Amino acid sequence: MKTRAHGSPDQGITLPLTMPEGTQEGIPATYGDGGLVVVPVTARVTADDLKNPAKNPPQGLRAGQASCYLAGVQLVLSVKIAATVAEGGKVYKQPDGTFSEAAGGTFVGWKVNGKLALRASQ
Repeated sequence: MKTRAHGSPDQGITLPLTMPEGTQEGIPATYGDGGLVVVPVTARVTADDLKNPAKNPPQGLRAGQASCYLAGVQLVLSVKIAATVAEGGKVYKQPDGTFSEAAGGTFVGWKVNGKLALRASQ
């Protein structure tokens, strides 16, 4: 599938996400205002962590990020999402096939790192 950006049928999806200060490893949190529940599997990296040679932050994380498991997400798709959808916001598929924040369509997932984190069927 050419739109598939990430996916794992058994283990779920873990991605680097910018999380608020105070986010704790292993404690469920929400990402953005759309209600996506994530579980940080690493500590949130700070700018000081990156400058301190005694610290060993997870590879590839930037200041403010933690690696987070996306609960209830099995696929992340590279599809065009309206620019008005906020990061972590709900995404709806509209009758015309576009993806936006307008609740008149069908709720399909959340905007995560600019991509569509497709919710698991319920």
